[in-house]
Order: sequence, then C-alpha cells, then structure tokens
Amino acid sequence: MLPLWLFIVLVIIGVLLILLVILISISSVAVTFRLKENKPLREVSLAEMECLKRRVFTIYFSPGHRSLAEDKLSVLEQAWRIAREQLAIDLGRFGVALVVPKEGEDLGGIILTRKIWALWDPIWPIMTSPGVQSLQQEADRDALIAIYWGMAHEAIEMKVAKKLYHDRAARWVGDGLAEYMGYTITSELAPHVRNEMLAIRRRNIQIGLIDQGQSHYDLTKEFLVKMKLRKGKDTEASRQQPSGAISDPGYAVSLAFWLQIAQKHGEGVIKEFWQRLSQRRFPNAKEAARILSELTGEDIWTKLQNMDPREALQTLERAAGTP
Repeated sequence: MLPLWLFIVLVIIGVLLILLVILISISSVAVTFRLKENKPLREVSLAEMECLKRRVFTIYFSPGHRSLAEDKLSVLEQAWRIAREQLAIDLGRFGVALVVPKEGEDLGGIILTRKIWALWDPIWPIMTSPGVQSLQQEADRDALIAIYWGMAHEAIEMKVAKKLYHDRAARWVGDGLAEYMGYTITSELAPHVRNEMLAIRRRNIQIGLIDQGQSHYDLTKEFLVKMKLRKGKDTEASRQQPSGAISDPGYAVSLAFWLQIAQKHGEGVIKEFWQRLSQRRFPNAKEAARILSELTGEDIWTKLQNMDPREALQTLERAAGTP
C-alpha cells in the first residue's frame, strides 16, 4: 500500500495534468497576416469554418465556397505530385484557410485564430477578391500567385528549414529551391501565373539591384535566413503580398541561380542534389555547395558569392521566353 504522502503527491500531479490538458484544449493562438497597411483586419476562427480533408491536405473555407476549396485542393495535389517527381521530396501535411471578402469589403489582412493543440499542422491563409466562387472565375492575380506559387513555396521551404536553417547562409537552398519549384509547378499548371511571377522577379532585380548600381550579389551574405521575433500571441507573417510590392531581390537571384543550374546541367542534377543532401543530418551551406559542386563540376560557393544581377535578369527573361 502506498504511503499517504506519495498518494497525495500522485493525486496532485494527476490534477495538474488534467488542468493542463483542459487549458491546452481551450486555448487559442492568433496570427496576423497583413497584406495592406492602413486597412481593416478581419478576425477569422478556424473553428467556425467548414473543412475539406483529403489525404495530407486540409482546406478551411467559409460556407458557400466549397467549390473554391475543391479547386484549391486539386491544385495542392498536383503541386505535391510535381514536387515528388522533380525533387523526390514528400512535402507532407498542409492546410489552407480560404478567406473571401464580402462585396465592397476592402481588407488589409486577417487575424487567424486557431486552437493551440493544432499548431503542429501548418495553416496558411489565402485572401481572394470579393465574391470569388471558383478558380475558373477571374480570380485576382495576387490570390492566384498565392495558390499556384506561394503555397508550394512555403511547404518546400519548411521542409528545407528543418534540415538547413541552423545556418543563416543556407537560404539559397531553402528559398532558392522553393522559388524554382514555384516556377516548375506554374509552368505545368498555370503558365500565366509563372509569367506574372517572373515579371515580378525581374522587376525585383532591376529596381533592387541594377538601378542601384550593384554589379554583383552575394547569396551567402546578402540573402540570409531571417530570425523571426514574436511578441505575445500575434505574429506578422505573410507570403501573399500585393503583386506590385518589391521583395528582397535575393528571391529573384536565387531563382536565377537554380534555373542556370538546370539549364546548364539538366533538371536531374537538382533532384540528385536534394537526395544527397537529405542523407546528411544537419548540413550547412558550404556542405550543400560542395555536394552541388561534385555534381556539376563548378565552384558553386564562388558562383553563389558572385552572382551577376544582369546575367540573372537575362536568365529570368529566357525562362519567360522574353527576347
């Protein structure tokens, strides 16, 4: 028979565990996704949305927008297939919250609220133009970019981040491969979105580098993994940016880097690179460069440190078929 003091301790521990489980089950966390400054935000709770699940995908949507959710689910399935074929990478579980503003509603973004126990499943919001019912309609280009390019980009970068982002200089692998797969996926599924994104990336290089008189760009020092800081429960985070926004030119230069590798050595080299890199536990940026050097015969680290913005711009122009 247990001593009385031990019985009391076990009871206290049991009660505390029960209270902890209850607290976790009822607690929520809010993440702010802001697209436009000085515009109102809408609070969206996943618990109040309808849900469409299939295999590794979960789509949350407002009542009346099931067709749009099914369209998005189909895009995700095809994008994940292309990632498996091109990189032999399983992108795993992924969720999307589709937010369709009401007619006349001009939102600056959303505050997404979800239960804290569900945080291990990545959920990314997409905000469309008002009244959109399906992708077959004339959806706005920002939403189409997020749907066809942005979601796979996020999934791929999260996969790479777990392995490489302990080294801030490895962003040319994470964001670079994510950009390259966005290009590959849209080339097959939505060429008009690919051309739109290539135009944006060319503008990023032109305005961010060439117009500033920058003659070279160092992907190992100027395009570093960002250290995210959180304050309280709210976090500012979003990939769905207005298409006119000027992003870090590193996205465009890293895309040009991988396009150059594919054009010179074939797409199979990129797949082999990822397979070899995946066998390493926690490689750093220089190890990744060495693997790619072995596969291509090029001095990859030197190439990364001396990317020519004008050459990168020409690479993106060729990818878009621009003379």
